Amino acid sequence: MRSTVLTILLFSLVLCACEVNDDSSGADYFILRGQLDNAANKQLYLQELTTTDLIPLDSLSTNASGSFSYRASLDEATYIILRADHDSYLTLVVEPGEEIMIRGDAQDLQGNHQINGSEGSELLSGFNSILARNHQRVDSLARILRGSKYQDNFMTLRLGIESAYRDILDEQRNEARKFIRENPRSLASIIVLYQFFGNQLLLSEEEHFDYFELLGQSLAEAYPTNRHVLDLNRRVNRYKRDEAQRRLARENLSTGSVAPEIVLPCPEGEMHSLSSLRGSYVLIDFWATWCTPCREANKHLRDLYDTYKDQGFEIYGVSLDRTRDQWLRGIEEDHITWIQVSDLRFWSSPVVSLYNVERIPFSVLVDPEGKVLYKGKDLERIRQILSSAFGA
Repeated sequence: MRSTVLTILLFSLVLCACEVNDDSSGADYFILRGQLDNAANKQLYLQELTTTDLIPLDSLSTNASGSFSYRASLDEATYIILRADHDSYLTLVVEPGEEIMIRGDAQDLQGNHQINGSEGSELLSGFNSILARNHQRVDSLARILRGSKYQDNFMTLRLGIESAYRDILDEQRNEARKFIRENPRSLASIIVLYQFFGNQLLLSEEEHFDYFELLGQSLAEAYPTNRHVLDLNRRVNRYKRDEAQRRLARENLSTGSVAPEIVLPCPEGEMHSLSSLRGSYVLIDFWATWCTPCREANKHLRDLYDTYKDQGFEIYGVSLDRTRDQWLRGIEEDHITWIQVSDLRFWSSPVVSLYNVERIPFSVLVDPEGKVLYKGKDLERIRQILSSAFGA
């Protein structure tokens, strides 16, 4: 009896071991099988989709009936493009151990396919079907717009079509949000998170950061070491860090606060600090010679400087140029006589984040104590403040 029980226990352990070894979660491969129309003896290509590139992986061939079978090693879940030609391809969310079956038309894989055996790929296929329908609706609007170009009511039609396009865009954006809410632990959601509609991102960090954060947290629990998830969370953390810096910069530049110190070299190479101008009204002007609006603004700054420079007004120009020659040429061409400084680090200059400079021209006006009076690019508003300050 004791021997029988021991035999049963040993047999159970062997069975358990076999089940564990057969478990797809521990597999290091994936299998693709397919049956495609219009694909007799056709070459198909596999590419890996990363956050920045499409990397060629391999190729495979169909037989005379358009069927194929392919097996390859895979150490973690990833995104693979199956491409029949330039405009006919499928995006697959592939997990180790999956055996994926694809049926479709090689001439239009996106519009005509069926996927089985891969939950992430099936989810993404459903989202892409909605995306394709909305693209078709937009194409129809574009055809109507082109066909009505010479009609008397063209402008009225155009406004209506633009409104219809915005409705379709909002609808697709809502689909993306819904998909992520319903599938926060699916890698397919990362594809949806970065999805474009035409030339517009459906979701942006600035307006939809809660979806980036939700997905980063949920996927980190399900795929703690996956490189796509790590990339997403690096992006989330970078945005949070940058947003904290922007928030601090906004607080530093709030009206009545003392403007942050700047110490940068002038064209002669000597360091020139913003604080050395205390006692004067100072306009901190961020510009660059490659910035056409900045060059135009310099003409008005010249008039402003000539009007008030003898009454206690200075301009502290901070250039975002990349080369000294470029910077000096701009100073000469624009007849700039006010203070100029630059570290020639373009948008990488620390003053960019310090002052939350998102575009140029951008100016900050401070009073004789260095306190912020105004920030922006409205030179007429700056002129009004100076006129009131100097009584002229």
